[in-house]
This record gives sequence, C-alpha cells and structure tokens, in this order.
Amino acid sequence: MTHALHVWAGDAKVAAIEHEGRDDRWSLRYAEPWLADAQSYPLSPALPLARPDTDHASASIKRFIEHLLPEGRALDVAVAYNGLAKTNVFGLIWALGTETAGALRFTAEASAAPPTAEPSLREIPLQELDQRIAEREHVPLTVWDGKVRMSVAGLQEKLLVYLDRPLRDGGRLFLVDGLRLASTYILKPDTANPQTPHLAVNEHFCMSLASRMGLPAAEVELLRTPRPVLVVRRFDREVEHIGGQPRVHRRHIIDTCQACDLPVAYKYERNLGGAEAVRHIRDGVSFQRLFGCADLTANKAASRMAMLRWALFQFLIGNSDAHGKNFSFFVGPGGLLEPTPWYDLVSVLQYKGLDTELAMAYGDVFNHAEVSAFALADFATRCGVDRQLMLREGKRLAKLAAAQAAEQANAPDYDGEAERDFVQGIADFVARQADRLTQLVADAARWKSEYL
Repeated sequence: MTHALHVWAGDAKVAAIEHEGRDDRWSLRYAEPWLADAQSYPLSPALPLARPDTDHASASIKRFIEHLLPEGRALDVAVAYNGLAKTNVFGLIWALGTETAGALRFTAEASAAPPTAEPSLREIPLQELDQRIAEREHVPLTVWDGKVRMSVAGLQEKLLVYLDRPLRDGGRLFLVDGLRLASTYILKPDTANPQTPHLAVNEHFCMSLASRMGLPAAEVELLRTPRPVLVVRRFDREVEHIGGQPRVHRRHIIDTCQACDLPVAYKYERNLGGAEAVRHIRDGVSFQRLFGCADLTANKAASRMAMLRWALFQFLIGNSDAHGKNFSFFVGPGGLLEPTPWYDLVSVLQYKGLDTELAMAYGDVFNHAEVSAFALADFATRCGVDRQLMLREGKRLAKLAAAQAAEQANAPDYDGEAERDFVQGIADFVARQADRLTQLVADAARWKSEYL
C-alpha cells in the first residue's frame, strides 16, 4: 500500500513524497507553484527541481529523509514511543517530521495550517529542566508530557526549545507547536558518562574560541540549572516580529552527507570502521569529498577557504570526531549552497579511553599524533588547496588560537576549580597544537609536487 507525506517550507508546499512499504519504494514530486517560484530550491543536489527522465532515485529520497532523523538513544526513544521499527524511515518521519533541521516540515495533511493559527507554548522552568536532566536515565529528555519531541541528528541527547528573549535578558524556555513558531535554540546538557566530564564546558570553550578567532561558529552560552547546559542558537531559524507577534522563519540546510547523497553510516571516511580487514575501504565523507562540495556553491573560493579553516581548526582543538554530518550548507534559490556557521566543536582528545581515530584523514593519516608535514601536503593536494595558502592560513590561525585560547580559559563562564582546570588544560593543548601546526604547514609548503 502506498502512503503520502506533504513537505512544507513555511506555509508553501514544496513537494509530496510517496512510499510503498512492501518493496520500500519512494517517489518525489515537487509542487507546481513551488517549481514556478524563482526563490524555490531542491531538497538536495541529488533531488533536483527538474525531474529526471527516470524519476528521482528511490534510494536518494530515503537517504535524504534518514539524515533528518535523530540517532542513538533519541532514535531508540522515538521508535519505542511510536511503536515503530528503526528500519521504518517513513513511519519515523511521519511521527517526527513537524520539527526537523532546516526549513522542512512533513505532514499527512495536504493543506497547511493557517499561518495565523495560534501556536501552543509549554514553558520549561529551570527547576523542572534540572529535575528532568537528573532523571533522564529513566525518562528520556526528548519525552515531555508523554510526547516525543523531535531531536536533531547526532548521538548526544538534546532538547529543542524556543526562547522568548535572550537568556541574559531573562529569557524563558518553551516547547512550541504550530506553524508560526518553532524551536530557536538547542539545549545540550552535560552527559552522565564519566568518560566525558565537562562536555558542555568543552564545547562551549571550543565554540567560543572559534568566535574569538573570527571564525563562523554558532552562538553559544552556558545555562546553569545549576547543572551546566550548553545553549546553542539555531542558525537555521530567524525570528521576525510582525505587529508585536514573533514569527520564526526556517532556513533550509543540508549536511555534507546529504550534499554527497551518502547514507548516515558514511559520515565517517572509513565507513566500515578501522579494523585491519576493512580499513582500506574509504567510501565515506573525506576532506576531498567535502572540498568537492564547493563546486555546488555560489562562491567557490570563499567556500573552499571556509573548509580549509574548518579542517585546520579541528586539528588545533583536537576534534577527532569532525565527520560528514558536522559541516552543513544553506540551500539557496535554485539549489546553490553556502556553508553554514560551524557547530559541534569539541576537543575529543581531552578524554582518555575513547576511540580517537580521525573521522577524516589528513592525506592517509587517521591518527592525530601521526599527522605529519607530508600528510598535510597530501591533504592540500587532494583537496586542491594551494600549499602557500595553507601555510599563510595555518600560521595565522595558530597564532590566533594560542592567544585567544588563553583568554577564553580566563573567561568568567566557567564555575569552580574543576571546570577552570579543565578549560586551562584545553588552552594548553591548543597552544601546543598551534606550535605544531605552524611547523607542519611550513614544512608541508617545502615538499616538491612530484613527490605528492
């Protein structure tokens, strides 16, 4: 039996997606008014507005949808509370699709709710949030009032909320439903995992460091419940006030896996893992694939520069988990892409006992400690980056990082000796990495091209 879902951007109908369950066949048809709109865009490069002669590939439609679903425990919760199987992608987007990353909503109704319909707001007092964080092993943080709230992709537990004004001005947290409003912030509490202490503080430090360096990171701050919670402003949401009433506009974004039409499991370059028998298989997102996405952007030079800075910054902070779902693009009219601000910046190497194999190799090197000048020269050659440019940017970022990491470690955001010692440890690590990167890019620039 075939079922249909309707895809919306605001109150504009984008497309209808049909699914035949028995054979898992998917089809997509864009709405005629959407096709006629000069500001319209495709869902992804693999699903263009111009319909192919053989129709859009069923597997590409399914892959695009899968990337909108949560991962890890959030997915397990959504499956359990909705009585679905993990393999039932259509059922999951049916249940969760009113609040996804980016602009899109998925509904069974063929007509949008009136834009004037009043949204429902459910306030979350700090005391209740603190209690729910304490109880999350028993009641998942994504479940409120017996309903599963949509979570954006990723393994870490998150909660999507709307703020009526900035936290520093006494802003209140709300769960929202309705067309006019949507979540505008992501809450990421500290994990209860003893292997990753101070994770919210870690991400706050790295994101704030990027901002201090003039790099395009999403806005963050720490909320104390009194437990530390990282509050991330969503860059795919814009709030406009009309007649004194707020309205949230959603912007369409896709991650690199969606841009490359790759499955979720391919977010790591070694998509089958690092075991000896399969470590040579590297079909997932690599730096080379990422830089290739610059050809889909309006400003290729600016996009490639953003990618180079992103790759070098991950090295500076020791983020071994910078994978293909951690670099995204805005999708503009006609489908032209533009890099979004950065997110999920964490110094993973601060934690002992974790798998720290690099999500993407520099050249052929997947071990952070083994990254050499040759590996960086190889990385630059594969990605089409001029090594003199990499030398200038590497030295500039290294100098900025060392100075600004020391400043960020002394910021008043961190509470207590344990947190301050932790961020000082990251700052010291960044300083050592800055010295290392300065030398590596200088040596990489000296390699003769015929040896690469």
